[in-house]
Amino acid sequence: MEIIIYRHAEPRVSNNEIISGHDFPLWVQRYNDSGICINEFAGEKEEAVYTSDLARSLETGRLIGKNVIPDPLFREAEIPLIKFPAIRFKAKLWLFISRSLWLLGLKTKCESLREARQRARKIVERIDLQLLKDERRASCKSLW
Repeated sequence: MEIIIYRHAEPRVSNNEIISGHDFPLWVQRYNDSGICINEFAGEKEEAVYTSDLARSLETGRLIGKNVIPDPLFREAEIPLIKFPAIRFKAKLWLFISRSLWLLGLKTKCESLREARQRARKIVERIDLQLLKDERRASCKSLW
């Protein structure tokens, strides 16, 4: 079995958009609800694709996979929603500041870095279990 990790395709919401710090939570909501910009994939479709349950991941999964298996466990780390001043920057700068403060331990309403790491461990455990199941199936098939 081969494991390939894809990042979702480019979302329809641009991180170059200039927004107010007050509008950052609204931008994050639009980003999370956003689909993707492309609608076809040139490569060969994968048999099974595990995705998060976000629209952009599901759409990407449908483009690249025959069997899409959504699970919130596979979501990227949440974007911390922090109360920023009304000054205007590109959304990607607000993302950088928000993520940096989160990495430095600022308490927010989203999952902590520790919780994100625990979730990542669960993902690895799930993949390990799937690999073991697939190995067993392959060894059983080779006996017959």
